[in-house]
Amino acid sequence: MSYLRWSKLCVAAAALSTVAHAASVPDFAPHPAVGWIPLYSEFRPPPSGPGPVLQDPAHPRVTNAEFRRTGRQPTQPIADLSNPILQPWVRDELRRHNALALSGQAAMSRTASCWPEGVPAFLLHPIRPYFFIQTPEKVLIIYEGDSKVRHIYLTDKHSENVTPSWFGESIGRYEGDELVVDTVGISMKTFVDNYYTPHTEKLHVVERFRLVDGGTRLEARVRVEDPGAFTTPWDAIQRFRRVEPGRADNNLPLSEVGSQGLAAPLQEVRCAENTFSFSGDQAAQIPHADKPDF
Repeated sequence: MSYLRWSKLCVAAAALSTVAHAASVPDFAPHPAVGWIPLYSEFRPPPSGPGPVLQDPAHPRVTNAEFRRTGRQPTQPIADLSNPILQPWVRDELRRHNALALSGQAAMSRTASCWPEGVPAFLLHPIRPYFFIQTPEKVLIIYEGDSKVRHIYLTDKHSENVTPSWFGESIGRYEGDELVVDTVGISMKTFVDNYYTPHTEKLHVVERFRLVDGGTRLEARVRVEDPGAFTTPWDAIQRFRRVEPGRADNNLPLSEVGSQGLAAPLQEVRCAENTFSFSGDQAAQIPHADKPDF
């Protein structure tokens, strides 16, 4: 075989491999109007093994979604302190926040003050849809509420020195029918979930996104590791339902308590940032300088 012919065969094989790989990549955005609304405001436990913090069974939860269905009075998230994943200091922090919630001082999540929630809590907003933008270099996950954006870079390693930020540094790769997202460098100002579970600078989150149920559902399997906050790595699950005009319209009614976004192309939604704390925490202070810098 001549070198020229061998080279052509290699190029052709590479092209076929690229096409095959592209065909195997899950398409979370068949067109711009496809969005995904979470089914739950807390993570679901895995089939077996350590799982996330859940509602204290002594204080049953009535969510805003259940209020819309039944008219029952919504209640607050109260963490189950018996979960064995919790380091003692984390359990103490959750106990403190439980007391605030039970006293009525912590009525809403921090996002009610328009503060970013961090990772993996970013996945826990069953109000408005999430949208995906997939390119060869990176994937964007956009939450329509306040137009929050996560940037997932399709590269094989993290930066040498990661500066902590609200959503951390996320790198991703495709494995078969899954998008695998590896995140580190998540600011300690954030919480792991809607129970205000804290973490340390060692927090490491891996999310695996895939389409299920014939593409009508999106599943995110989450792996959380933080030896500073948890006694063991643990797993969790979140699922989303597809919304799309004319095919999977959002038929949940709007209400005074937690309205749902409509099935539509991505809309610009802005939250009015403010210093007031709706969650019982110390209010954010307005930045100031002791002397001018000009």
